[in-house]
Amino acid sequence: MSKTKVSIIVPIYNAERDLKCCIDSILSQTFEDIEVILVNDGSTDKSREICDEYAIKDKRIILIHKKNQGVSSARNLGIKESTGDYIMFCDSDDWIESDCIEKLYSKIKDSNADIIYSGVYREEYTNGKKIQDKVSGVSEEIFIKKEDFDKYLDYIIESIKSPFLSPCAKLYNASIIRNNNLKFDTDMVCFEDFCFNLKFLQNTKSMYLSKDIKYHYRGERGKGGIQKRNKNDLVYEVSSSHYEMNKLLRLIKYNEELKDYIEIWFLEHYKIVFEKIIFEENNMSKIERNNILKHLCSDKEFCDFIEYNKDKIRLYKYIKILVDRRLYSLAYLLIKNRIK
Repeated sequence: MSKTKVSIIVPIYNAERDLKCCIDSILSQTFEDIEVILVNDGSTDKSREICDEYAIKDKRIILIHKKNQGVSSARNLGIKESTGDYIMFCDSDDWIESDCIEKLYSKIKDSNADIIYSGVYREEYTNGKKIQDKVSGVSEEIFIKKEDFDKYLDYIIESIKSPFLSPCAKLYNASIIRNNNLKFDTDMVCFEDFCFNLKFLQNTKSMYLSKDIKYHYRGERGKGGIQKRNKNDLVYEVSSSHYEMNKLLRLIKYNEELKDYIEIWFLEHYKIVFEKIIFEENNMSKIERNNILKHLCSDKEFCDFIEYNKDKIRLYKYIKILVDRRLYSLAYLLIKNRIK
């Protein structure tokens, strides 16, 4: 029996509204040599019954029921159970066009790339009502060798302009994931996708950006990871991303202009930690706020970030000085008055 060519991993949690559309789109692929790994992460709605129904109908489905531990845990289990040469992730409220796998598989095989990106239709909703559509992707086919990663890195890390942040809409060379024991960080909820992709790129020799737009993303406004983050977790997540990005930079050629671009990107993400302190002022005690500031200002990646940018972002440097001297109230006033 030949080895499965593509494993499609679908993490599921309380997705009864869109789940059938998602599974139908996968099972209707013109490329049939697939296995579909449905990982039900402790759903409390009808998702379990829907999964059971489909598993009976189609032998290509591998169904796993597990207790709720989050999307990263579900994806990791899917990776462990997968047997395909390539892996694709599809979220349970999204769907793919019928020739998605066929198109991406053909191009990744022909180019011998380690990963291929599809463009994404982004459908955004508020209270179940569609409010806008966006298209993320490239206008031409682009094959990139590792020695040229620096020319495109500023583009692919921009989550608004590109689908890089998410693990979806891609085919990954599964051997790279397995041989390097790559996993999603279960301690993250916001930047786990970004860190996974950075770790994958550290171990690749090439990537392919396809102009095909075959993946349909459904997003609900106000339900993003940042809105739900515990403040200490957010420090860990941004700093871990900063660490993995710098690790990637050390593996490729880059110039100071690219490094500065990336530092500005992280400037905005460290800023989120300060913004959360301001926005949640009424729901946070002084002790909690002080602990967040201490945690941030003792974090090695944040300290390295400040040192590298000491002549450009003096505000963060002054905040750290005040926190190090335990002048938390002054640090907070500075944040409140200067962070917008």
